[in-house]
Amino acid sequence: MKSQVNYCWECGSEAEVQFVEGRNRKVCTSCGRILYENPFPTTAAVIVNSTDEILLVQRAVRPAVGEWCLPGGFLELGESPEQGMLRELKEETNLDGDIIQLIGLSSSMYGVWGDVVVMGYHVSVNGGELVPGDDAQDVRYFSFDDLPALAFHTHQHFIDLFRDMNG
Repeated sequence: MKSQVNYCWECGSEAEVQFVEGRNRKVCTSCGRILYENPFPTTAAVIVNSTDEILLVQRAVRPAVGEWCLPGGFLELGESPEQGMLRELKEETNLDGDIIQLIGLSSSMYGVWGDVVVMGYHVSVNGGELVPGDDAQDVRYFSFDDLPALAFHTHQHFIDLFRDMNG
C-alpha cells in the first residue's frame, strides 16, 4: 500500500522516504520526525442465537456493498475496543450486547483503508430488536452450514476460531 503521508504533522514540511529502523519510512525533510503510519483498529462480533445460527450484516456501504460480514467496524477516538464493538453492533443491528470474550486478533490489507487490525469478540445479545441500521441493507441469522461468502477473510477467520473454541 502506498504511503498517504506527504507532509510532517509537526512542522508541515515535506516528507521523504528514508531507510530508518530497518525499513522504508516517511521522514520530515526539515525537523527529521519519523512519520509512523499505523493500521486502523476495527472490531467484529460473533453472535450466535439459541438455535445455533450466526448473525451477519449485509453491507450498504463501500467497500463490498451487498456482501455479508460480521457486525463491527472502526473504533472512534476515545473509545475502548469493547465500547466500539458494542456501539457498532447497535448502529448496524439495533441490538444491545455483552462481550463474552475476545476471540482473537487479525491483520489484513483492505483496499481503500490499507492495513487494519481486527479484534474479534464473542458477543451475546441482551436487548433490542433486530433491524438493519446505518451501514446495513439487511441483518439476519444464518446456519453455520449455509453461510454466504463473506466480504472479509478476517471475519471467516473469527468464525473458524469461534467454532474451534466451542466444539
